[in-house]
Amino acid sequence: MKFVKETTSKGLQIPAAAMKLSGFESGGKVELHASEDTLVVLKQRMTAMELLRAAKSLQKLATDLHVHLAQVCGPCDGCEGECPFEGGDEVDLPDYLREEAGIPEKAKLCASVDENEHTVTISEADYDHDLRDVPEEVLEMFREAGICVGELEERLILGDAVYGD
Repeated sequence: MKFVKETTSKGLQIPAAAMKLSGFESGGKVELHASEDTLVVLKQRMTAMELLRAAKSLQKLATDLHVHLAQVCGPCDGCEGECPFEGGDEVDLPDYLREEAGIPEKAKLCASVDENEHTVTISEADYDHDLRDVPEEVLEMFREAGICVGELEERLILGDAVYGD
């Protein structure tokens, strides 16, 4: 069950109903596991069965989140010919060229081709995330399920919200 709460300068208050549904006892100790974009609350002490149920709940949530993202991206409509998002060879720019061009080490790179001049220009991308940031197992899962990874990349580049109100 999902509860929507606002964070305040004092923190986050967890509703008593959520605590009761989760089997947390009043006065019991909890562990907070904080990681990127996620906060998980677990009982500090659990039986083997409680631990198994917690792991199953987390796996289900992870699956639900992947399914939600897949629905946002939608099915692959079958690009003309070969999928341009199948993944290809990545071009790596030597450090001395990055430094000379003033491109930070971790910056995303974009390449553009001028067919008239027969040149390739490499520059710093004006976005933070693209398919290179997606775990390979997620990309593979989406491709096997027929989900449009091109739409996923567009959502990553735009940085728009894909979950929540």
